[in-house]
Amino acid sequence: MNIFIIGGAILVVLFIILPFFNIESFFLFVLIEWITKFVLPWIALYWLIRGVKALEKK
Repeated sequence: MNIFIIGGAILVVLFIILPFFNIESFFLFVLIEWITKFVLPWIALYWLIRGVKALEKK
């Protein structure tokens, strides 16, 4: 539960700070979408391979 509160607080702070640097808030949504499409699957694949290797050693 604390993770969601911290994540929400970070997003709110970014929405407040980004306009001062002339960055649109929509950029955050594009960045989150890109990360979930391309980065997170590779991280999941990495941990899946590590889990399989650990099971093979046993």
